[in-house]
Amino acid sequence: MAEFPVACKKLEFEKIIHRITQLAGSEPGRDIVRSISPGTDPVSITAELARVSEMKELLVAEHQLPLDGIKNITGALRKTTVENQILTVQELLDVGSTLRAGRSVQGFLGKRRSQYPRLAEFLPFLFSDKVLEFNLFDALDESGIVKDSASKELQTIRKDSIAVSEQLRKRLAAILRQVSEQDLLQDEIVTTRDARMVIPVKTEYKHRVPGFIHSSSASGATVFIEPAETLDLNNALRELQIRKQREIDRILRELARQVGEVREPLARNARALADLDALCAKGRYSIEILGSFPIIVSENRINLLDARHPILLQTHGRENVVPLNIEFGREVGTLIITGPNAGGKSVALKTVGLSCLCIQSGIHIAASPDSEFPIFRSIFVDMGDDQSIENDLSTFSSHLVNLKTIIDGADNHSLVLLDEIGAGTDPAEGGALGAAILMELTNRRCLT
Repeated sequence: MAEFPVACKKLEFEKIIHRITQLAGSEPGRDIVRSISPGTDPVSITAELARVSEMKELLVAEHQLPLDGIKNITGALRKTTVENQILTVQELLDVGSTLRAGRSVQGFLGKRRSQYPRLAEFLPFLFSDKVLEFNLFDALDESGIVKDSASKELQTIRKDSIAVSEQLRKRLAAILRQVSEQDLLQDEIVTTRDARMVIPVKTEYKHRVPGFIHSSSASGATVFIEPAETLDLNNALRELQIRKQREIDRILRELARQVGEVREPLARNARALADLDALCAKGRYSIEILGSFPIIVSENRINLLDARHPILLQTHGRENVVPLNIEFGREVGTLIITGPNAGGKSVALKTVGLSCLCIQSGIHIAASPDSEFPIFRSIFVDMGDDQSIENDLSTFSSHLVNLKTIIDGADNHSLVLLDEIGAGTDPAEGGALGAAILMELTNRRCLT
């Protein structure tokens, strides 16, 4: 069983993932980055590292891939599986935006397929439908409304609504003037209650204005009356509003139907774009750390050249991080590092571990491209203070629990990183235990 989750946690691999997430341009792309975890298949790992190299090359040459407008449309597409379902304006705009992004990327990569053959492998999954894209943007406004151009019926209804509304306002304004002269009004304004135009009248004079009371103010000092003489116009306006909503629903339902007809290619397009965005983030990260695609070897050995701790790079900059060269696995399977406090021992261990996690996650490493790494089936780490009050474990006991897990699972396809083995107890006993464990791991041909 691969021990990657524990290794990722102890080595703070999530800080690298967080940085790459920040370099993605869309939420679907960020979701892909967040799901990155180390793999064990050399073929897929090598392929992903090569794609990152190609994306990095593209970004250096072209500065960007036209990925603007990628949205999360999974929920919208799922809704279209239900017959006569209505999608919101925003959901349809998101589909249109993602469709437009797919067309842009399709055209961009299509012209450069010979330069970037690995990225061109995404082309069959990208999808464009100019008719649907036109229909969506012709009918919907970016501000979230259905345009008049969506249908002649909607255009007519809106024109009639404006005319009736204007007529109603003029009639109410005339009534306001009459009532105002009698000092019956609370405010000289026309307002709306229950989608009908009303006027605010002082409560004590409500019987002086013929009409229908719709509501009153919180204080009770005002009632909102619809004058009887504007009833017909209010009814006409309300009917037009109902017709308008019915026509908008029809338009949205029809657009949702058109989206549903190409649901599968739209879903593949959205996934391919998210994958490309995540790949773009990895490429930007490689540019940022001056990263490289190292040599993947079949032998169980590591040769790390001019390597820098990737998290320290993020916080301190390249000039302030000391590079590391370390080689083991040929004649020496177990390497013991000793030295003073703050001498870089833990940083060296973490640099090796994080480099391995990055490589097996398809992420370039901050090291020379001549560095060599195998693909580990498991990475075990015992590092830091795992003291647990809840489980009644001392620092030393927690180390023993970790070491038992390592002894139970490590083999000749494992990397084992131990920081201060045997510490936290009697030096003689801790030293003896540490020596015994190291001998066992060496006999198993782990890289330790």
